[in-house]
Amino acid sequence: MGNQVKGVISEKLVEIAANLVFDAKKIVAFTGTGIASSTEPQQGKSAGDSTADNIEKDSFPKFQGDPATRKRSWQLWTMFHMIENSQPNAVHYAISEIYKMGKLDCVITQNVDGLHQKSGIPDDKLIELHGSLRWLKCINCGKRHPILEIAKRLAEGQNEESICVDCGGKLKAATVSFGEPPLTEEVSKAEKFSRNCDLFMLLGSSLMIYPAAYMPIYAIESGAKLMIINMGTSHIDDKADVFIQGDVGKALSAIIDRIRRNHSASS
Repeated sequence: MGNQVKGVISEKLVEIAANLVFDAKKIVAFTGTGIASSTEPQQGKSAGDSTADNIEKDSFPKFQGDPATRKRSWQLWTMFHMIENSQPNAVHYAISEIYKMGKLDCVITQNVDGLHQKSGIPDDKLIELHGSLRWLKCINCGKRHPILEIAKRLAEGQNEESICVDCGGKLKAATVSFGEPPLTEEVSKAEKFSRNCDLFMLLGSSLMIYPAAYMPIYAIESGAKLMIINMGTSHIDDKADVFIQGDVGKALSAIIDRIRRNHSASS
C-alpha cells in the first residue's frame, strides 16, 4: 500500500492512528490471542486459554465416543471458577472507550474468555467466532447452560458426567473443537459487519485460522481503512494503512489518550 505508515510505537504512528479512530464512524475491532500479552502474567489468558487448550486436545468426535475423554473435561471444568477471577486488560478497556465514544460497530473476537463483556462491551456488540467458555452446550439439543453453574454441581459430586436437564444429552464447552464446523451464524454476522465498517482494527492476531482470517479482507474490499497493532506479523500487513508493531495494550492506550488530548485541545 503506497501510503502505508508502519513501525514500532512512536508519537507519529500514535497520532496517525488516533486520527483514523477519530474520523471513523463504524469501527470493527478484531481481537486475537495476542492481546493477552498486554496484561499481567497469568491474568486474562490463564483461565481462558490454558484450560481451553487442555480441553481442545480432545477432539469433538473423541468427546462424543469416549467416556474417559468426557470425564477429563468434567474434571477440568471444576477449575472454571478461575474465569470469574480473570480481569480485562488494557486492550479490553481501550476498546470499551471506543464503544463509549459511539464509534464501535462491533468486536469480533477469536478469544473465548468473556473478558470483552467484563470490560463493558454489550453482547449485541460482540461476535465470538470460536464460542465462549462461559457456557456449556448440549451436543444433542443445542441448549446452553452457564458453565459455572455446572462446574459447581460437578465439584459437589452430584454427577460424574454432566447432562442436559432438558433432553439428557451430553454437555461440552460452547467453543469450537477440532472436528466441529465453524459457528455459521457468527461467521456470517462477522462478514456483514466487516463489509460495512469504515475502519477495521486488527489487534493481536496473526490470522492463521480461517474463516476468521477473511474478515479484514472483506473490510478492505469494501473500502475500509485497516489498522494493525501486533507484536508479530500477518499475511496482510502490507495492506494496512497503519501498522504498529509492539505491545497492543500500550499502543492502543496511547491512541485513546491522544484522542482525548486532541479533543480537549479543540474544545
